[in-house]
Amino acid sequence: MDLYDGYNRKVSYLRVSLTDRCNLQCFYCRRDNLVLYEREEILTIEEIKFLISVFYRNFGINKVRFTGGEPLIRRGIESLIEGLRDFNLSVNITTNGILLKEFARFLSENNIGVNVSLDTLIPEKFKKISGGYDLDRIIEGIDTALHLGIKLKINTVLLRSVNDDEIFDLIDFAFSRGVEIRFIEFMPFVNEFIWRKYFISEDEIRDKIEQRHKLYEIGEDSSIARYYTLENGAKIGFISTVSKPFCHNCSRVRITSDGHLVLCMFDKFSYPLKQFLRPKIKENELVEYICSVVKLKPKGYIELREKQASFPMIKLGG
Repeated sequence: MDLYDGYNRKVSYLRVSLTDRCNLQCFYCRRDNLVLYEREEILTIEEIKFLISVFYRNFGINKVRFTGGEPLIRRGIESLIEGLRDFNLSVNITTNGILLKEFARFLSENNIGVNVSLDTLIPEKFKKISGGYDLDRIIEGIDTALHLGIKLKINTVLLRSVNDDEIFDLIDFAFSRGVEIRFIEFMPFVNEFIWRKYFISEDEIRDKIEQRHKLYEIGEDSSIARYYTLENGAKIGFISTVSKPFCHNCSRVRITSDGHLVLCMFDKFSYPLKQFLRPKIKENELVEYICSVVKLKPKGYIELREKQASFPMIKLGG
């Protein structure tokens, strides 16, 4: 049966956080005094695989995306992906790219789509944003993945007075490699002062681009992004959760790495699933529970937004 929320939106997309740990410390993702989950709180690989199978067999979910933290640091991810081969699923992963080169062949062989976060092409800015020194490694990972035929997109969080002067360089970087780039608005998952300081809206970004290029809108079917081409054929997208919410056709729910179902990124509530997995599996009760709580999915971001989202991004999985 299909799974619908209380506003008759069909849920077909499952985002699964594999870990709340990361090998970077991007300031737009973490909060001060962040407490990570204990190992026993985290879902096992077999539990994750079972939950995906429940959504697939019972509700016809057709798309899964693995997130984190950084999903490629999760031990056992290869086994998890291999365990989904018999499912007719689109399986994708969002990564910061540091381990992409090492995993590229495996991801290619298993037809995994990859979104890579790339916020700057300047090492000093990369250090400011992420606390890391691995920019060259990320670019090598992108190039290796493309060489192996992986379907790849670049995601860039634009930050006022940090990397908004690199818009054209980032577009050129993506276009030279034949991939699309999506500019993502900085979302309020950190304290309000930091968010307001660095937030830049889609309209401002578009104004900057249109000072140099004409944008031609593409009528693509996308639940979250608006796409455009430049006159040279470069393809760019905008994901603008804050200024242009796409809640009216949201098709996704999330499972956190500690086994909670989250219906909206900005919701105050989450719904525990481990009670149906431990000490023994209770699938019938789990299916009924999912059906009932999905009906509680909020109408959208506008009715929920406050100064700060309830869950840290690194725990929610984006």
